[in-house]
Amino acid sequence: MALFLRLLAVLAAAIAVPAALSSPVPTPIPIVVDTDIGTDIDDAFALALILKCPELQLLGVTTVSGDTQARARIAAKFLWSAGGRWRNVPVYAGSPGPTQRLDQGRWAEGFSSPALHLDGAVPFLEQTFRERPGKVTLVALGELTNVASVLREGGVPARQIRQIVLMGGAIRRGYRQGSPPEPEWNIRLNPAAAGAVFSSGIPIVMAPLDVTAMLQFDAAGRKRAFERAGDLAKPLEELYRLWGMETPTLFDPMAVAMLVNPEICRTERLSVWVDRQGMTQVREGQLPNTVAGVSVDPAAFLAFYLGRVAP
Repeated sequence: MALFLRLLAVLAAAIAVPAALSSPVPTPIPIVVDTDIGTDIDDAFALALILKCPELQLLGVTTVSGDTQARARIAAKFLWSAGGRWRNVPVYAGSPGPTQRLDQGRWAEGFSSPALHLDGAVPFLEQTFRERPGKVTLVALGELTNVASVLREGGVPARQIRQIVLMGGAIRRGYRQGSPPEPEWNIRLNPAAAGAVFSSGIPIVMAPLDVTAMLQFDAAGRKRAFERAGDLAKPLEELYRLWGMETPTLFDPMAVAMLVNPEICRTERLSVWVDRQGMTQVREGQLPNTVAGVSVDPAAFLAFYLGRVAP
């Protein structure tokens, strides 16, 4: 009997090993990224994180705010620098807006590739959501002008967008430690567009100043990224030098991290609305429309970021 039981145990183990080896790999989350890359440097660091996350499937990039064509060239050249399949990811420029400083634009002056399109952001977003209804997540790293246009002009129903993960707003603090909430850049550039997005009914994941304003990327972290990020190391360092300041704040990478690792910060389900000044207001006692980050351990976030981008 003992021998029989041992044989059964060996047989069970032999069956279990192939079953474990054949367990399904999680399907990557299809995303499109809407970005104002080229003004602050955090968009480039966020795009680097996206390319280093196998949990994500990047379907395309659109640009918003100011000189959107220059921004599109930066994004397309960054993807080209990454090589391989990234060179085929389409990049579409949105409609231009008021002039903004864009020192990083010099990095991609005259750049061209088959994946670069100097207009067409909103039609591309509309087509992507219609082709994969309810499957695609929009990662919004700039003002929400393109997103609102998709909802308003394109007539894309909210149910066709899986969720919007965005960097923007402020819940209980402003840019400086101990400061009260204030209008955050991405929201206040177009409060009407932000209001349309927050009232659309689309599930929103929000990385506000509460979990981003303290994410300073120190010299040691930058050195590691510029040395160990593979094909992305050189473009990151070159864009950083053109940015022209010393210590970046990794606002936008937090939004990406919240999508890949929802436990990266503490969140609350809130009812968030936008006023005319671009303040993100919490309305107590109403049904929540947003999962908002409210606190984070900066060291843990930076360890996650560098572990992905510059292991």
